Amino acid sequence: MTQTQPDIAETARHWIVRMASGEMTEDELAQFRTWRAASPEHNTAFEQERRLWRALRISPAQDHAVRASWKRMSRKQTLKAGLFSLTAIAASAAIFLYTPALKIWLQADQWTGSTIRTVALADGSQVVLDSDTAIAIHYTPNHRDITLLRGNAFFKVHHDSTRPFRVTDQDGRIEDVGTVFEVRDAPARVTVSVSQGLVDVYTPRDRSVPARLREGERLAYANGTAFPIERNIPHDEIATWSRGDLTLDNATLADAVQAISRYRRGAVYIWGEIPTSKRISGVFRIDQPDEALSTIAATMGMKILHLPGNIMVLRRA
Repeated sequence: MTQTQPDIAETARHWIVRMASGEMTEDELAQFRTWRAASPEHNTAFEQERRLWRALRISPAQDHAVRASWKRMSRKQTLKAGLFSLTAIAASAAIFLYTPALKIWLQADQWTGSTIRTVALADGSQVVLDSDTAIAIHYTPNHRDITLLRGNAFFKVHHDSTRPFRVTDQDGRIEDVGTVFEVRDAPARVTVSVSQGLVDVYTPRDRSVPARLREGERLAYANGTAFPIERNIPHDEIATWSRGDLTLDNATLADAVQAISRYRRGAVYIWGEIPTSKRISGVFRIDQPDEALSTIAATMGMKILHLPGNIMVLRRA
């Protein structure tokens, strides 16, 4: 059945609420993508509603009022065109939901769930997105800008000297000079590794003079600090996840579980005291996360408890 304009607007708001909730499942994400691609009207309505979310700022204290208010308003069809105007929204009481997911997912143009995905960009460039990764894309006649909002991305850039290709992550910027490179976004630091060609990295410490990275070089920065450049990085150690491998090097149990669980549907928890003396090193297959967790559990002397909802709990044997 064909949706009317009010129905389309309400559906768009429904998907925004689901994304902002942080509880969106892989199946829902697939349903959303199908709905958004079904017609230009669906995509236009979603983009308009998302722009409204981006336009306003709220505080975490507004959370409960926002959730209730937005859901109430999403059931109303008070405007002739069926779409809420910015004036109507701004005049309402707190209607925007603040969550970390809102900040990320409602800014994102491309995002992944528990799988890796390759995205072809409009200029012929290509980006491989790790699981749990989100990017925002902003192309103009003069620039090609990507913001890595979360996760890890592997860029294969189509060089165009008239339109610089720039990746922003946290407080730094990576500018392509015709290359293939990886950007890893972690809470503690951003890491840039060059597989081919050259990139200029403008770190928070020095925004005017870039650090130039060549093939096989790596640079990390965090909290206004740029770390020394690492050199002679083997090609097969850059973006291993893009080839289906997860490499753990002297990882704690908590770090290993966090790294592996991003590739499976269903949460993973550690119950009880976490061993800290033992460390985990090895290469695991991304498409076999449960097998990797079983191996780690056996190595660490732990058992796995399986719960409904594809939840796994690691506990002491």
